[in-house]
Amino acid sequence: MVAIILLLGHAILWLNDIAGLDLEGVPIVGDGDSLSLNGERIRLRGIDAPELDQICRRAEESYACGREARKVLQDLVGTHPVTCRGTETDKYGRLLATCEAGGVELNSAMVESGWAVAYGSYVGNELAARSAGRGLWQGEFDRPQDWRAGENRAVADDGRQGPLDQLAAILRQMLRAVFRLID
Repeated sequence: MVAIILLLGHAILWLNDIAGLDLEGVPIVGDGDSLSLNGERIRLRGIDAPELDQICRRAEESYACGREARKVLQDLVGTHPVTCRGTETDKYGRLLATCEAGGVELNSAMVESGWAVAYGSYVGNELAARSAGRGLWQGEFDRPQDWRAGENRAVADDGRQGPLDQLAAILRQMLRAVFRLID
């Protein structure tokens, strides 16, 4: 029984790697760390930007840092097509992906510009932005994860899924890959 479970676990990891999803097109930017591309909702992997309605402080004044973060991502995208690559989804069904536009990796650029914080990746970029006082680091702010928790959201956004949700997401990705081959 244990051997079967281990074998199934290895198969899931292998399928997860080969079932990666590549998307390219003109995106709709939702906020500073998410966008939609060809109907697929995408969360930029490894970063966390302020929520759209989040307010921060700079020079003793409040400002809409969530909206500003979204504008920075929109400016990075500009008129360039966006390419995203991901292999797993979060618990909200969004593809966790690394995206690029005009030769710029958007995930890295958002953290380096100071308009997103590291969320499992890009720690060096965050340290550089913080020491240079870029973006959010010009003033005071709650980390987006803390802000969400303070808003008493029903579910904390940790960007991860349980094993059954992950298996379902892998199967969805495999079906997408099969349908792309048929087209």
